[in-house]
Amino acid sequence: MTSMHASRQMLLSRENIELKANSGRGMGLMALGAICVVVTFVMSLMGNEENHMTSVALHAFQVGMLVTIGFSTAALGATMIFHQFNAGWMGAMRRQFENVMSLVWVGALMFIISLVMQAIAASSQHVYLFHWMEMWADPSHRTELYEHKSGFLNLPFFLIRALFYFAVWFGLTRLLWSYSIKQDQDGDRWHSAHARKLSAPGIVLWGFTVAFAGFDWLMALDYHWFSTMLGVYFFAGNMLSMWALTALIFVSLRSVGRLSGVYTNEHLHDHGKLMFAFVVFWAYITFSQYFLIWYANIPEETTFFIIRKADGTLWQTLSWVIPIGHFIAPFVILMARPAKRSFKLIAVMAIFLIGMHIIDLYWMVRPQAGLELPAFTWLDVVGIAGPVLFFAGALVRKIGSGPLVGIHDPRLEEALHHKNYV
Repeated sequence: MTSMHASRQMLLSRENIELKANSGRGMGLMALGAICVVVTFVMSLMGNEENHMTSVALHAFQVGMLVTIGFSTAALGATMIFHQFNAGWMGAMRRQFENVMSLVWVGALMFIISLVMQAIAASSQHVYLFHWMEMWADPSHRTELYEHKSGFLNLPFFLIRALFYFAVWFGLTRLLWSYSIKQDQDGDRWHSAHARKLSAPGIVLWGFTVAFAGFDWLMALDYHWFSTMLGVYFFAGNMLSMWALTALIFVSLRSVGRLSGVYTNEHLHDHGKLMFAFVVFWAYITFSQYFLIWYANIPEETTFFIIRKADGTLWQTLSWVIPIGHFIAPFVILMARPAKRSFKLIAVMAIFLIGMHIIDLYWMVRPQAGLELPAFTWLDVVGIAGPVLFFAGALVRKIGSGPLVGIHDPRLEEALHHKNYV
């Protein structure tokens, strides 16, 4: 008994579950991200009919914004799922998911910047990220299809919905984070019970808000197109990228000598399983969406894929790269048990899958700017990198701001002795 107690004390020592205070790296990434955001903003003001910089900037920034929102909202959902199912093996991992979910403010900040960019572009250059906004602003341009959807696609209701989404995400994040921190301070097990009670309705609210955010900020870029699968598609991509991001966090912490004996090959194996599971789930949802649209053969729906399969375009190439890189390659690699227990391989696959998620969103968003525009420019890189780098810097600072585990989590003991027999 004494030996077990000593072992637990060693595993939860400050040297193992805390990082040295060093905010320089995080601040550097945030500064670099902020510079990219400023450059994107400035270039959006310099566009004209010849260089199309405004449209490129708006669409590229939208991709970066969606990536950051996807990370934090997916981590929020995962945290509530852990609480609701009382997942014991996650006791040693939950804090890092909480760190990611707490950065929903970054997505909100990027959303506000995007709105400002859109307002300036619309007023000064008549360039619109969402085509329906032009019709809402100028009734003379309205089509019969827009009139049919105008009850939903109008600016006041669009902003009200966005405010509701962020209010739900901020509220859930704030409460879950406060329960976790209070438990660190007083060790009261009831904080976990409160978090579990909150998570039941929270998961329902989270699911609906994430799905409708996908409808509003992704599908509505082209108001002609609609897909009943888009909400789940958005969710699947976000969850996969979040599992990859958190795996990368844990591998990075282990590489600097932290969480030794706390996050083990057993935890990594289960983490790898979840990455593998969402690779398959994403592929299933993606194929289902394509199959339903192909089978129905409705012009309003098929146009989406016709644009992206135009001969000789980057979008046609990506239409092949994405299923191979987002599904086939990781499916084959992660299928083997040894692969899911390799820290180095999981780190490589995590970076690769995050990259594929960004490419997938780029393929979804950027063609809406028009096929006549250059498919890929330096501004695309800067526009996407800005929000992502800023988020990465904020995450580095957040991880280093406190203990790497919930030190009084009632499931921590079970997590420390977790064994994977499958």
